[in-house]
Amino acid sequence: MTRQDVFGWMAGRDGCGTIRIMIPLAELRERGHSTGWSQRIDTSSLPRTLIGQRICNPQPTSGWQQVAAMPNRPKLVFEVDDNLWDIDYRSAKAHEFFNEDGVVDNLNANIKTADAVTVTTEALADLVRPLNPNVHIIPNYLPGWVLEHERPRRDGHVVIGWGGSNTHAMDLAEVGPQLRRYLDRAPAHVELHVMGEPKPPPRRRGVIRPHTPWTEQYRLPEDRIRWTAWNASVPDYWRAIDYDIMLAPLRPHPFNRSKSNLRVLEAAMLGIPAIATDYGPYADFVDHGVTGLLVKSDHDWGRHLRALVEDPAMRQEMGAAARAKAATWTIEGNADQWEKVLIG
Repeated sequence: MTRQDVFGWMAGRDGCGTIRIMIPLAELRERGHSTGWSQRIDTSSLPRTLIGQRICNPQPTSGWQQVAAMPNRPKLVFEVDDNLWDIDYRSAKAHEFFNEDGVVDNLNANIKTADAVTVTTEALADLVRPLNPNVHIIPNYLPGWVLEHERPRRDGHVVIGWGGSNTHAMDLAEVGPQLRRYLDRAPAHVELHVMGEPKPPPRRRGVIRPHTPWTEQYRLPEDRIRWTAWNASVPDYWRAIDYDIMLAPLRPHPFNRSKSNLRVLEAAMLGIPAIATDYGPYADFVDHGVTGLLVKSDHDWGRHLRALVEDPAMRQEMGAAARAKAATWTIEGNADQWEKVLIG
């Protein structure tokens, strides 16, 4: 039986699994390599290269170490795209998980066992190198169709958008109060589109919510907010983005210093100017005044929102410049980086 060239052992079919496993391996398949991916692995039929994503639970760790001990074993590549050693406590679920006994120990052991490690940024590579010196920095790349996609428009509206889960609490704290002040005074045709963050249920006396949405924490005007539930399909999420302006807050923090430019890259691919915190990966990607606007102090959020809302020509010009920059960030144009590590 012919061995598969590469198999991706996914942590999940979320954004990370899609962008770091499915999209690159699908492109390698287009280039003639045999690839596959799943959240499960068949140890009786192993590929030439096994790429494992964030393996740290006890059972997958046992499987990874079992494969590592096999004769004629595959090349083992460990994939990690976040600083899992410094998760902020406000991301309660992830913080709790990675502070459980043994989880980080498993993570470290599995990285040490690997023949190579793939990460998204230099800052993350610096954290991984003491565990495994063979680290390859491969940024996030998106499919070329996103670059060509014409996003839906809301006629008569200027849509300010943000998408993500409630794990971004510390980042949303950067923009919440300033966004409320802006929306309280904004023209009637301006709306906020929130994608993914759970819509708050109607208030009911005696019912305790497990999570208070950030829009409620910062008293954002409900009549200005449109909600879209999180879509498990990342491509469908990209197709549904209808923002005219994308918000990209990012709190200075060890976890965020290792993050990628994904949020502002998504905006650029879709021709949307971003208003982003002047920090880390966003500051490295956004060309201030050309492809978007960077926030250096709190009052910049409102000032930049006013400028872009009131000037459609500026939005169009910045969006076009952002899209032109994003043209070099397609998986089709950069899959050779994955090919070099996984195929050799």
